[in-house]
Amino acid sequence: MRKLRRALSMTLLLCLLFSPLFSGSKSKNIMLLFDIKYYSHEIDNTVDLFFKKMISPGDQLIIMTPARKMLSYSSKTIAESPQKVNREIKDTLKKHTSVTSSDYTTIYNQMLTIVNDISYGTGLEDAKNLIAAYENNRRELRNTRRINQDLLLQLSDIFKRSREITGDTDNRIYLFFQREIRPIPDKETMNRMREATELAFDATRVFLEEKLEPDFNTDVITEEFKNAGVTFNFVYINLKESLTQRYQLVDNSGDFYSAMSVIAQKTGGKTVTTNQPGTIFEDK
Repeated sequence: MRKLRRALSMTLLLCLLFSPLFSGSKSKNIMLLFDIKYYSHEIDNTVDLFFKKMISPGDQLIIMTPARKMLSYSSKTIAESPQKVNREIKDTLKKHTSVTSSDYTTIYNQMLTIVNDISYGTGLEDAKNLIAAYENNRRELRNTRRINQDLLLQLSDIFKRSREITGDTDNRIYLFFQREIRPIPDKETMNRMREATELAFDATRVFLEEKLEPDFNTDVITEEFKNAGVTFNFVYINLKESLTQRYQLVDNSGDFYSAMSVIAQKTGGKTVTTNQPGTIFEDK
């Protein structure tokens, strides 16, 4: 984490130090953070709309890919070849998403196997073991997230330092997060487990209850972002789901949505839930 912090600091500060200063409207320091599991044409459209609607002369840009790698672009670099920068961002996002999505896919498939085994009928002890394994998978699924409190606080520190160089700039973060989903047994199987005294409590808790403990102190993060002059925007990408009767699909990231939307609201940013993430840039 310390290495990431140093890399982030150097990335942004170098980007700013070697950028020409522009008069007129306030320049923007923009970060686009991508925590996505699947790359789609809509991500391409998002990058295209960003360059069409958002970038202005004097703006600096940093991208964080799903692999938590940083790409930095000074205003000079963007002005010289916006098409090249656009293409590089999309190619890198696609490559890094392909590499990092395997963990999420592996855990999801393990959960689906457990759900199928329970649905097809198992003994009491087997069912207890499967429920325990599923609970562990839920924790692992959450651990695949690339965004955590430490990272957000590090970003606020970096923007504070950048203000010492550039003065009063328009600092913006846009976080693109694809909704996590997980499979659970079909309604008939859930009803059967809840009728079994030995399974009812654990089955309800593990399959149906959302996590309540917060991973983010939204008050602390909000205060730090405000001190750094950062407007935080959150795009919750809601992918289309295929329907099936063999199992149900439920949201596994409601806790993350709640925390990020609070931070966005308190810093003057926007929260958008959509399957077309580029719409965040339609209204500057």
